[in-house]
Amino acid sequence: MSERRIRNNRIRRQRERRKNILLFILTVCFALSLSVSAGSFLSNAKEHNIQTEYKYYASIPVTEGDTLWSIAKTHMGDHYDTVEDYIKELCQINSLNENDTIKTGMYLVVPYYSAESVQ
Repeated sequence: MSERRIRNNRIRRQRERRKNILLFILTVCFALSLSVSAGSFLSNAKEHNIQTEYKYYASIPVTEGDTLWSIAKTHMGDHYDTVEDYIKELCQINSLNENDTIKTGMYLVVPYYSAESVQ
């Protein structure tokens, strides 16, 4: 009876050792896959070099032949969906209605974007 108990204990310890080794291997594999996933995420985040552009305002004189449309085409850049969107903002900044006419000699405040930071 004692030999059987010793044999059963030995078998039980071997099973526990195998189970612990398997759990260790699975934990290491999980940790490695997690670190590789996080590393690839971080490296992708560094690849996107997005240049920050700042919004500024300038006062410009209205010259002969200028219209809101021509001023918008000159200053809007690619930050607005349409010329009409830029003209709406231009009118709001300068307290104009969209059907108001601008006259030579007036000054308008126009928004523009630049990557250079003014400090």
